[in-house]
Amino acid sequence: MKTIRTLAAVGMLALGVTSLTGCDALNGTSEGFGECELTGQPGSIQLQPQTPDTLTVTTVLPSNGWWNGDSPEAVNSGFEYCMVANIAHRAGLKSLTIQNQSWDQYISASKQDYDISLASTTITDERKEVFDFSEPYFQSNLGIAVKDGADVTAENIAEKRVGVLQGNMGAQFVTDTLKPAGGPQLFQSETEMFTALKAGQIDAVITDTTLALTNTSASNGELKVIAQYQVDQGYGITLPKGSTNVDGVNKAIEEMKSDGTFDKLSASYLQPLFGVDPNTIPTWEQP
Repeated sequence: MKTIRTLAAVGMLALGVTSLTGCDALNGTSEGFGECELTGQPGSIQLQPQTPDTLTVTTVLPSNGWWNGDSPEAVNSGFEYCMVANIAHRAGLKSLTIQNQSWDQYISASKQDYDISLASTTITDERKEVFDFSEPYFQSNLGIAVKDGADVTAENIAEKRVGVLQGNMGAQFVTDTLKPAGGPQLFQSETEMFTALKAGQIDAVITDTTLALTNTSASNGELKVIAQYQVDQGYGITLPKGSTNVDGVNKAIEEMKSDGTFDKLSASYLQPLFGVDPNTIPTWEQP
């Protein structure tokens, strides 16, 4: 759970598209991107956007910490939002257009009328069949979230009711590796899944440690992440198959690794959100 250098979403139906042009979306000025600090030099990378001077980006909202705002119109900060703002800035572009998709629509790549997309998406060989991926920009494991005081341990978790997000790597891990007696309980959204955990309808949730921490830290102590499975997941930007922008995006990622941009984004948006250093969470051995 750390950025590539040091430490270091999903399902709503598509609600709309908005163009965020600089600090003022109404008059089309280009004096920055939301609240993001822009680093690097314009023109340091080359991109070929579908729309001149605009980077069209697809994600899955809400995703607090990563994209701060519940709709495309409201997003103005967050780790992933400011990362793509910096990619656009380094390409010499003037604005972002944000598209919001449901998780199922996003991960199936059924609609690819964008330049890049990202929603804490783990790089896998299966997903490479429908997307082109960037190099990883973030590393994460799988966290185990439970109600505070719940009797869930490394020894008995396979006997419990385990909730997973459909299409998430946690679902594949639970199905193929953990193999709970009743099978995984599938959910379509984080909100639905963690609501079920609070209600006692499931005993545990297994999902990206980052997503688990985001949801439990907002529960006022009712939920907690008790452990994690180390799987060394890497999050990547996805692009339509055959995109000419992969090299440019990778160059921007390498620049942001080396110049400290990712460290600043993590400190600003992720560490306060998690409420704990993910590296302090105990690691359970895989079954």
